[in-house]
Amino acid sequence: MNFTNLNHFLSDNIQAILLILGFLCVVVAITFLTNIFYGLLALGIILIGVAFMINYEKGG
Repeated sequence: MNFTNLNHFLSDNIQAILLILGFLCVVVAITFLTNIFYGLLALGIILIGVAFMINYEKGG
């Protein structure tokens, strides 16, 4: 994969990349502000939400 293909991939999926980075920041903030158990709970909820969004986008 050369730089042109990588640049094209990133520009096509920038919204998804920013969404995942935003979710990661939220999980890290919850983990640091409370404890690891609430961080894992937040991560699980976010992953379930992402799974539902992917399922909705695919039309299933």
